[in-house]
This record gives sequence, C-alpha cells and structure tokens, in this order.
Amino acid sequence: MTVQPLSEPTPKAQFALYDILEKVPNKLLAEFDMLTGGDQTISMVSYNVIDALGNVTTKYIPGQTSFDPVVLLKAMDVSSVEMYERFRAAFDGKLKTLRQNYSVSLNDSNGKALVWWHLINAIPTKIDGFDFNMRTEAEYTDFEISLQAEEIRIEFEAYASADDVQAAIEHWNPPE
Repeated sequence: MTVQPLSEPTPKAQFALYDILEKVPNKLLAEFDMLTGGDQTISMVSYNVIDALGNVTTKYIPGQTSFDPVVLLKAMDVSSVEMYERFRAAFDGKLKTLRQNYSVSLNDSNGKALVWWHLINAIPTKIDGFDFNMRTEAEYTDFEISLQAEEIRIEFEAYASADDVQAAIEHWNPPE
C-alpha cells in the first residue's frame, strides 16, 4: 500500500489520523500526541503426533490473528467532535456505515510521514471519561479514543531510515 502525498496542512503533532479512501489519505481528522496499542497476535493451535513407539509430541500451527485496539491521545479541541460523533454512531449501532479505514502517521519534525499504521475496517470503541483537575500541572484536558481494527498493516516510507524515525521520536519526546 503506497500512500500518496497529502494535500492537507502539515501535521504539527507526532501522530496524525486520516480517513483513507482507496488507499490514499483523504482527510486529516486530528493530530495526536500519543499512540499506543495495536498489538498483533497469532494464536497457536496445538495438536499431538504419536510416533511408532507411542511417544506423544505436541506441535503447533498458526491459528487466528487478533488485533488489540489502537489508542490515540490528544488535547481536547474542536477536532475531537468528529471522532466523538463517529463513536456515537457506533454506540447507536450504525456499524454497517461506520466501519472505516483509517491511517495513523508518525511524523518527523517537518510533518513528513515516516511510518504508517493502516487500520482496516476500524470502529471507534471507547472514549475516555473526564480528566479535569486545576490543581495538577497538566498541560491540557485530554481526549483519548480507542479504535478497534479488523486488520492493522504497518508501512515504512522508502525514504525513512532508522535514524530518521529515532530523530522524530527524540524531537517529539525531548528528555526532561
């Protein structure tokens, strides 16, 4: 899956979430400060083999693949509204029209995508509750959404080296 250059403004955050239409980023939905989850697991199916002497050996073959939800965190702002409305549609049971393909990009300091996580047939499954406390030194009120995908594909841009990815991570997460 090759991703075409974006016509959207340059992302100003480490991660950007896009609607995907025919394998081309279509619309920047929101920019996020944190991306977690997305574990991919192949369950193993065991079976036993009995040799000529009656010895039993257990062997394994790959079974079903499962994908953990992807969790995105950002400051609460107006771009949170559309994602909340999509969550509300899932809550209302409109799943046939709600399953969508999304892509999340890891961006360098110039907003150039280095790595993509393509979330196939994803549904918003969770929005975190309230987190307001004027006595803490929190920088913002956060908005966290979980997307459950039927499949997750990871794509590294051809121009992105390991050093580029490391530099981007260091840029967005400076040492304290």
